[in-house]
Amino acid sequence: MRPTPWRETGLRTALWALLGGWLGAWILFAFGVSATAFRVLPDTGLAGKVVGPILSGLNIYGSLAGVALAFLAAGIGRGRIFWLTPLALAGLCLYSEFFITPGIQAVRDAALGPDGGLEAAKRFSSLHRQSLWIFGGVGIGTSVLLFLHAREDACGDNPSLE
Repeated sequence: MRPTPWRETGLRTALWALLGGWLGAWILFAFGVSATAFRVLPDTGLAGKVVGPILSGLNIYGSLAGVALAFLAAGIGRGRIFWLTPLALAGLCLYSEFFITPGIQAVRDAALGPDGGLEAAKRFSSLHRQSLWIFGGVGIGTSVLLFLHAREDACGDNPSLE
């Protein structure tokens, strides 16, 4: 099917809105919600209980946005990296949500409670570190994806700009 200006504009608008929303939500969570919760709430256990459900929502959004971004990139004729990258990032979000988060929830009370044990604390620390690495990786990945799409929009039809 030959792209029409309206179809192309719609696909690009949806792509930029999803990508901007994904990256913006990640930044707001990292530097606003999470940082504030851990600074102002009386203990880290309570802060974790506040930010945990928000992170879950972000992971679900990231997984859906990644799949949608892959389809949108394919729809406007972008190369393989433009649809493989968001699918990989979506996979990281799903992994975090369905493997890391349940593990953290399972050991949180045993690790952070008054009778917390050393093994539970080690397990919690390991899972939390993995969660942070995944969150950071997805943030970096969406930033790279943003740059690649911007570069493609700026240079794609004008090789003299490359």
